[in-house]
Amino acid sequence: MAGNSCTYGSDLRVLARQSKKGHNRPKTMKIHEYMASLPKEVVRDLGTQEGRVRRTKNDPLLFAAIYLLHHITSETGERSLSDFHLALCEYAESWSKPITKERESRNAFIAPRNGGKSTWLFLILPMWGAAHGHIKFVAAFADSAGQAEEHLQTFKDELDTNEALTRDFPELCTPLVGKRKNTAIAQSRDQIRQANGFAFVAKGADSKTLGLKINKQRPDLILFDDIEPQEANYSENEALKRKGTLLNAILPMNIYARVVFAGTTTMPGSIIDQMRMVSEKEREYFPEAGNFLANFHARHKGLYKSGANDNHCQSPISTPNSNTENLESSEFYDSLDADLRWVIDENIKVHYFPVILKEGDSERSLWPEFWSMEYLNSIRHTRSFAMNLMNKPVSLDAAYWQDADIRIGEPVGGYGNTLLIVDPAVTTKKRSDYTGIAVISRGLDAEGKPDNRLYVRYAEQHKVSPGPELRELVADLCERYGAKVVYVESNQGGDVWRSVFDGIPAKLRLERAVGAKEVRATHALDFYQKGLVWHTGFFDTLQTQMFAFPKVQKDDVVDAVCSGVLYFLGKPQVQVSIQTYAYA
Repeated sequence: MAGNSCTYGSDLRVLARQSKKGHNRPKTMKIHEYMASLPKEVVRDLGTQEGRVRRTKNDPLLFAAIYLLHHITSETGERSLSDFHLALCEYAESWSKPITKERESRNAFIAPRNGGKSTWLFLILPMWGAAHGHIKFVAAFADSAGQAEEHLQTFKDELDTNEALTRDFPELCTPLVGKRKNTAIAQSRDQIRQANGFAFVAKGADSKTLGLKINKQRPDLILFDDIEPQEANYSENEALKRKGTLLNAILPMNIYARVVFAGTTTMPGSIIDQMRMVSEKEREYFPEAGNFLANFHARHKGLYKSGANDNHCQSPISTPNSNTENLESSEFYDSLDADLRWVIDENIKVHYFPVILKEGDSERSLWPEFWSMEYLNSIRHTRSFAMNLMNKPVSLDAAYWQDADIRIGEPVGGYGNTLLIVDPAVTTKKRSDYTGIAVISRGLDAEGKPDNRLYVRYAEQHKVSPGPELRELVADLCERYGAKVVYVESNQGGDVWRSVFDGIPAKLRLERAVGAKEVRATHALDFYQKGLVWHTGFFDTLQTQMFAFPKVQKDDVVDAVCSGVLYFLGKPQVQVSIQTYAYA
């Protein structure tokens, strides 16, 4: 954008005219709608330098729209913001307030790959903080030094070429010059220092950082952007070393610094994956915590069209403040695996944004202008989708189900015999296993005859006590899908399940699972590979467990489906070949 006041006013009028043309879709925020909705006095102030500086001081979104609009404009000219971007703006507003406690502000944002994490967290928000003096010293880390330096170069290019920034924030855009020699201080690939006192240092995650400071100043903003390599160049042992560097060398640089992680998972058990797992477990314990966008939606009602998000496991998830002193009890902390507790110990608040958000019975894309639901559904059955867009990684060397084994479709003539399968959890404590439930039906052809295929119509896991709550859930599912038989794996609990399911509108069949789960999965996989088992929709939990099997923490849903498939089709005559695939 040009820098003179007349151009600013012209730009705002153009954005307002675009708004009146009705170029809007639901579930998103358009930049022109946001700008056109600004009060007249704000628009008037944006025509002067003093007004722009004052109006953007506590508003990072307005700052981005005025000074860095080209960075939030797509190749097609689309200017829109996703839930994730709005959450970042909401979070960044806290930067104008001082930190008063140790480790007070540590946040992790887990979002799909190519979702704008680096643009916002390495450029837009630090630029806003630097321009207004909210941030004095940024220390930014990426997986490699070269990656971090590229981000810094993008930041520096804006300082050197952005006329609007130069006109309104001249000292920010001017390098710090030495008193004795008229030369810039610290203008290098990995460090810049500006005339207004702002400094930015970019490092690789394994760089030497102990005691990092400029004069007496330590970093007051520590950024981590994709600090882990791809799975092919990463291992469990390397992830452990990287976490050690993070906890023992980087975070101690300044316990009063704001800390921000932005990333996408790269392998099961990676640092970012551990954060995601903690966030989902914490959401189960504290469903009342809600999601990070609630305040933003309330304050910007009428601008943001997404409506309210319900508390669903695939809505944007934010953990409550995670210090153990603030938890209602220590039960949650104790229930975590020991290698996950560091997230709580370090007081890191995790915000998880899957690419598909569920609102009641409907689904929508996190960023419809970038990822259409049509596109997402076309790749939803793949490992790449699970890892890069849902941040639920599956090991590349999985030996059982592959992408091609999952077929999506429905029978022409409806459904015949229908079975509901329960793989129950026995204990009632929150740290108990999930109960896996699946509904499988025989398909019918156009003449109402069996089409020789099974259709998985429902496959979910539930944290539900083995009593009236479970009975009510099963009864409702029986009525919804027309299941006439309920099959329960009774290895644990035995005849107790007869009393639990007494009164359900279906015949109860208790069976003890025989043989290893791997053997049963092998038999079920054979029917999948022969095209005899289809899914009627996208069951993300089931597919994640299938792709990870047998190296999966929870196998309740895939176990329920395997039991149902074998109930209908029995043991296959030909043993399926299980292979381990190696990827370069």
